[in-house]
Amino acid sequence: MANPRLIACLGNPGKKYCMTWHNAGFWVADILAREAGVQFIDAGLFIATVLPDGPDLIKPADYMNRSGKAIAAFLDIKDYDADELLVVCDDVNLDLGHLRLRAGGSHGGHNGLRNIIECLGTEDFARLRIGIGPAPDGSDLADFVLDRVPEKLEEEASRMAHIAADCVGLFLQEGIIAAQEKHNRKPVL
Repeated sequence: MANPRLIACLGNPGKKYCMTWHNAGFWVADILAREAGVQFIDAGLFIATVLPDGPDLIKPADYMNRSGKAIAAFLDIKDYDADELLVVCDDVNLDLGHLRLRAGGSHGGHNGLRNIIECLGTEDFARLRIGIGPAPDGSDLADFVLDRVPEKLEEEASRMAHIAADCVGLFLQEGIIAAQEKHNRKPVL
């Protein structure tokens, strides 16, 4: 697998959603941009920037379950292949803080990944899933992922996002296997 030329971090636009679990991907994008000293530019379907050494970083401007259109458009504009894409998103099926980096695979019930797969016509792109689960027993899954992060978990969520950003950085520097070996486990938060 090639190193990613496009890092697409998923979330929902607007202040209403910024501190919800479903925006874990956006948190990682913000950390990557801040640490690199770059600013996002609004480009309509997405906001975008370029990280040092070339990878593009975007946050789709539409809702999570419709993010595939923006990603497909960006890949087309840049003439990148799907296997040059890394998607960063939350995953309620992973315990809080657990990271799982894979070179491909199914959507696993994640509507954002489902839409990307539909729009690209392939599952062959890397994805970094960030554990936000489990949802409390009896809770509605949609309500849980769109709930604000409880104040008592804000520090843990922040550390988790920083560790995920470190995982992306290691992937860019040393490749997917090195990043998997270090990060495909629950980190000590």
